Amino acid sequence: MKKTATSKFRLLPYQAFAKHWLRPAMLFVIVGVAFWWFISRPEGEHILVGPVLTGVGALITLYTLLAKRAHVSCRASNFVIQTPLYPVAFSYRRVEIIRPVKFSSIFSPVDEKNARRRFYQDIWGKTAVVVVLQSYPLPLWWLKLWFHPYLLHPKETALVFLVDDWMALSRGFETRRTLPRNARRQR
Repeated sequence: MKKTATSKFRLLPYQAFAKHWLRPAMLFVIVGVAFWWFISRPEGEHILVGPVLTGVGALITLYTLLAKRAHVSCRASNFVIQTPLYPVAFSYRRVEIIRPVKFSSIFSPVDEKNARRRFYQDIWGKTAVVVVLQSYPLPLWWLKLWFHPYLLHPKETALVFLVDDWMALSRGFETRRTLPRNARRQR
């Protein structure tokens, strides 16, 4: 990973979503175009099936491509969660505790539906970084609308970050969170 002033860590639940849905979404587009081109007739009752399939496939394809870019980035004064459609910034002042936790201890695969368990089978054994917050910067219902369900802790006011390099993310959070405190102490 390239080291820059802003460290970006890809969010694995979004990566798994994109991995599993990109090909079917593109297939939707191809089938929709084929249906539109070969089967539908201007006077027929199936005239809207092709454009609808193509449109739905195109929207899902676009969302999966944006989901591949979903990440959390550590900046000097805040950290930003970039979801496929909506970025949210969190101040380090809101952070109470940062701790590593096994992902399956928060979201148990046994409690998940069979389809979701298979869908995310690559991430259950990984370590996540849990960031306990004093409060959310936006209402919880709004965050649930835009965030993946695995980003919000089900029992605490906390965020769950499942990334490839959880140690670097945890270190980035701690370093940037303590910088303002150390600067105030030196004055």
